[in-house]
Amino acid sequence: MDERTLPVSETQVTVAMDYGQFCLDGGLGDPDVELALLERAQSDQPSAGNGAMLLVLCPHQNNFQMSVTVQMWPSRPPADRDQWQQVSEGRLEIDPREVLTLSSPTTEPVDVTVPAGRYTVEVAGRGFVNYGWPGSTTPGDVWRIRMWPYDGLTKTPAQMWDMPGFGVPENTPPPVPAGEGQPTHGSSSTAGTTTTTATTRTTAIDFEAHPELRNVLALRDFDDCAPDIAAAIVAMDPQTQRRLARWAAIRAFEFAGLADCAWVTPALEALRNGDPLPAPFDDPQSASSRLAAENLPPQGKGGPYRSSAAPGGEKPPTGKMFDHGPMHRPYYAMPALFSAADPRPIVAAFQALSHACATYAEHVDTLLDATRTEFGIPG
Repeated sequence: MDERTLPVSETQVTVAMDYGQFCLDGGLGDPDVELALLERAQSDQPSAGNGAMLLVLCPHQNNFQMSVTVQMWPSRPPADRDQWQQVSEGRLEIDPREVLTLSSPTTEPVDVTVPAGRYTVEVAGRGFVNYGWPGSTTPGDVWRIRMWPYDGLTKTPAQMWDMPGFGVPENTPPPVPAGEGQPTHGSSSTAGTTTTTATTRTTAIDFEAHPELRNVLALRDFDDCAPDIAAAIVAMDPQTQRRLARWAAIRAFEFAGLADCAWVTPALEALRNGDPLPAPFDDPQSASSRLAAENLPPQGKGGPYRSSAAPGGEKPPTGKMFDHGPMHRPYYAMPALFSAADPRPIVAAFQALSHACATYAEHVDTLLDATRTEFGIPG
């Protein structure tokens, strides 16, 4: 048999995938750029990479027992896309430690031994049941990662899953950084001077004056769709930022139907008091496992999902950012608790509120209005 038709090695692992994404890192990646990769992947689905990391979007919101097979090939393997529903390629370098790390938000990463070098990577998945909430925490989709020495060839175009009765989700245009835009009639650009146009994205945050905020996860979410709240959080003192973080996490748990669960109330009380989170919340994976065992209804207190989009129209800016379609509110709420306990008050505030907004989904404007009222933010 031709050795080119078989991988030289194969490793199977189980990854706890959450938030509809997982990331490949060969040891050279920077976690601070993961948000930028996510935005790129959403604008050109289903993946994006920079040579050091490769972020892949999954149709399912989660799969806490996602089977992933990693194969090493001597050269580009035979094409078999007709056997897979989603396929995309990227480039990845493995550093001398020879470890490929597979990670997903709020869950523990998994390591696979891979020889150091530069590779072309093909990521393929199948077994999908829905875009968004798949109906369980173990929907059964499986993935395969094939890697071979980088040959400099143009990557093969991506293949997306065409869901029966739904189709393929639309790409989300990435945010345009402040100060960038295409010149139009009536604008000018000379050396050292730029006149922006109506197409330029405005920003409520002065990132030049506050460079420490550039990599704060979730800040740009609010800067895009609720700039008044973004600016207000930045201006708050640390004590108020911490209060907002705790308030947002509790609101998320209430809306998800978690706050009244006997195994959850001690954690919320600890959060209010600033104490360490008790078991099972002392470990995110343990908390997720306990949540899976509870089999709570996915709608929480929000009722059956109804899109925030107007009939025949688009979603409002807040809906585009936080309304991810049918989902499991308790699972979306869970990370808000861990974010609220982050030792950095401003990070805790933005991330906890972001998770709460995603939990409210199509009702997000209700939460944002409540945030303005609670913290005296002018509408």
